[in-house]
Amino acid sequence: MAGAPKTRNWKANEIPDFAGRRYLLVVNGEVQVTATNQTPKLKEQVPQGINPRILLLDLSIVSSGGISAPIVFYKSVHFTKPTSGHQYDEVDILFAGKIIERIKVGHPKSLTAPAKKKRAKK
Repeated sequence: MAGAPKTRNWKANEIPDFAGRRYLLVVNGEVQVTATNQTPKLKEQVPQGINPRILLLDLSIVSSGGISAPIVFYKSVHFTKPTSGHQYDEVDILFAGKIIERIKVGHPKSLTAPAKKKRAKK
């Protein structure tokens, strides 16, 4: 590929477990590939940047070899990483050393039981 691939539908969320003690950063997106034997991959850049609140991920497209069809379509790519909770504000996706996407990290609340209502006295 000469330039950066087209991408879409990026999401990043730091999701707590039900107790709120452990967190998992989940990054999802779609990357355009040009053959059926190509697969997008995300991995942490080493070393990370100077801002510890931004996670840098390298995007690559690997070929599994063998027979393939020259079809242009989008394939899903996923990345997960255990975190300490509210560890990241942004995720930057890099291709060939250049930022191609910047994603704000969401911090959804865990599901909790609704508060008990007090009974009215009769």
